[in-house]
Amino acid sequence: MDNKTKYKFTSIKDLMDKVLQKNKLSQGINQLDVADAWHKVMGEGVWTYTTKVQLVKGNLTVYLRSSAIREELSYRKTEIIIMLNSFLKEELIKKIRLQ
Repeated sequence: MDNKTKYKFTSIKDLMDKVLQKNKLSQGINQLDVADAWHKVMGEGVWTYTTKVQLVKGNLTVYLRSSAIREELSYRKTEIIIMLNSFLKEELIKKIRLQ
């Protein structure tokens, strides 16, 4: 076997995915991505009342300071999940809980 066939080349994305999985960093990266998605998808109006966004095993918990916004968003949970997953280009969110 010569030096050219000794190594298998992969894309940078594949390499980064392996590093993230091996070091168990993907959950933290997903957490940051979901918080950013919540901000961008829901807009500045909702973001100003958001105190915390937390993703655990597909369950997104969003802490809000306004009961009126919490109530309004509770009727749109399915739509919000679809919009966030579409923005993330990955199905990370299965359920939303508004606190």
